[in-house]
Amino acid sequence: MEFPNLDTLQSFLSRWLEQHGHDVYCQVPVPSGRKVDILTQDYVIRCAHTLYQDTLQAAADDLQIQRGHFPDQKPVIAGLTPDQQWDTAYAMAEQLKGSGIEVWFIDQMPPFVGYYSRLAKQGGPEVAAPRRKAPWGGCLLSTGVAAILGLSFWLAFNILERYELQVATNTQDERAWERLHSAVEQWDINNAQLALEQLSSSRNACVSRFADQFSEALNQNGAEGFRDINPIKRTLNQQDRCRLEIQPYDFSP
Repeated sequence: MEFPNLDTLQSFLSRWLEQHGHDVYCQVPVPSGRKVDILTQDYVIRCAHTLYQDTLQAAADDLQIQRGHFPDQKPVIAGLTPDQQWDTAYAMAEQLKGSGIEVWFIDQMPPFVGYYSRLAKQGGPEVAAPRRKAPWGGCLLSTGVAAILGLSFWLAFNILERYELQVATNTQDERAWERLHSAVEQWDINNAQLALEQLSSSRNACVSRFADQFSEALNQNGAEGFRDINPIKRTLNQQDRCRLEIQPYDFSP
């Protein structure tokens, strides 16, 4: 992968997230005076062009400050693998994982590599900026006005943001369920697995457990695994007190 600058890398990552069901916000201010590079309903992301050891440490320090404002989002550092000292970068990433911070070496992760390849065939990895940004993004405020209004703007935006993130999550789960049920009716394993991949990251523990178990059934049994959809739901409803809707099919009443 090659990106001419950090902005291009951020745009690439933002567009990938959007295409995988995330509502993406860029350069979101926080009371500390810093900004979150990318915010979604699931992630608060600090981007760096190349993830050297010292770069990872600096990004982790920033995230430790910012994560208190976004307790529902997973902190992530994203960027490219360095050509040199990559082993120390990987070791640092493992240490950060223990503190709850994920590190995405996007040039080593198949979903991003595949997306980059598709963009390259279309003429390059340059992509348009995400459609949603912080309400005052791009506006120039005088230093005095910014100092007076910054915290009030952030508080109002944060309340609205959290509401929108919850609604977005619920809506995405609903779309994934619709896609899954349509795929099950047609015994379409590919689309079923795509829907299950999204459901597996649901904040609803019952939904994510169902997605993991049903995906495993399809992996092990192929199309015959579709017959397990309702037995899996019933077991989770009985054992874990879940409330998964049972939608009968001819092959799985």
